[in-house]
Amino acid sequence: MAKFWILVLTVITIFGCNNLKEEKETQENNNSIEQTNRKEVVEVLQQFQDGYTNRDTTIIDEFLEKFADDIVYMGVASHEFFKGKESVHRLTLWDWKNWFDLRIPVAEVDIRIINDVAWFEVVGESGPWRNGKTYEIRMVGSLIKKNKWLFKQVCFSYPAPLKEVE
Repeated sequence: MAKFWILVLTVITIFGCNNLKEEKETQENNNSIEQTNRKEVVEVLQQFQDGYTNRDTTIIDEFLEKFADDIVYMGVASHEFFKGKESVHRLTLWDWKNWFDLRIPVAEVDIRIINDVAWFEVVGESGPWRNGKTYEIRMVGSLIKKNKWLFKQVCFSYPAPLKEVE
């Protein structure tokens, strides 16, 4: 009878070790996918910042390829509620020609990813305003992955009261 239990324990140990190995490989694969997704999301956020840094209106169509067709984009003003790429095109063109500098510290963006959806938030700066001051601006949003990461929602806001950046 003891030999039987030794055999059972040996079989359980072998299968258990194989399952642990498979679980470890699955976890390593998931970590690799998560790191790849995070890197890709950061790249899209950096490309967004580069667009606002360079303000090259000749590449605006290329810039808008980073947005889903049904993008929802909210700016800081009460009338800045945009749906769809065409309206975001008009907003971006206006921003690049007229709006303050936008500085989003991409390295500080908080990102959470579940499957093919990423959420982000960050505090950046906009200015200088007409008064010469620069203020804190908040940016939150989501991206979806459809072969590549695309902005699905973007929302900017200022804290009340305004917070000046030194």
